[in-house]
Amino acid sequence: MNKKVPNSVEIVDNHLDHFFDENEDIVVFDEIESEIIHRDIFFIKANQDRPYHILLSCGMSALPMDVPKDTESSEYVEIMILLPKEWNLEYDSFSDEKNYWPIRIMKEIMMSPHENKTWFGFGHTFGYEQDDEFAEGVGFNSVMLAHSMELSDDFTQIQLENEKVVDIYTLIPLYKEELEFKKKNGAYALLEHFDKFGIEEIVEIGRKNVCK
Repeated sequence: MNKKVPNSVEIVDNHLDHFFDENEDIVVFDEIESEIIHRDIFFIKANQDRPYHILLSCGMSALPMDVPKDTESSEYVEIMILLPKEWNLEYDSFSDEKNYWPIRIMKEIMMSPHENKTWFGFGHTFGYEQDDEFAEGVGFNSVMLAHSMELSDDFTQIQLENEKVVDIYTLIPLYKEELEFKKKNGAYALLEHFDKFGIEEIVEIGRKNVCK
């Protein structure tokens, strides 16, 4: 790893120590070569008490984002996505985009604000202009940053020594029609639709499209 490239491994690692003991099965997908920031992904494996995997970014918060001065949003952010326990996250499976796309999208989001001098916060979306699926048969073409419904505020906010906060947002995959609805009506209106139809935070391939 290039030591001149900033990373937030110590901050995120220390934070996880408050929630997971040494018996937890946690793997780090380490980025070998880095530019601008060092991007790691913590893979916290499902267990009997938590029937889903957590993928948590580490490195996005190593640098502040360019948040507008009149906006109440932290300039330090990490992201996560919750995957069902059946999801294949073994390294050998990553050649199949149906398995790998959550990691790929996370890494793209992590780099985007630092490359483009912009920022991410609640309700922001990320996807592709051509509306392509993230992988064949997945159906989703974008994700929205939202507050976690599964994990507590204690977990999704990291208090820094300078009294600033790292906000951890969960990624909710969206269909094309849901993305269009969100752009017209806002994130809260879309989340109300999800609540109405019982859509959970844990990614479900083939779930109902609430805007179709």
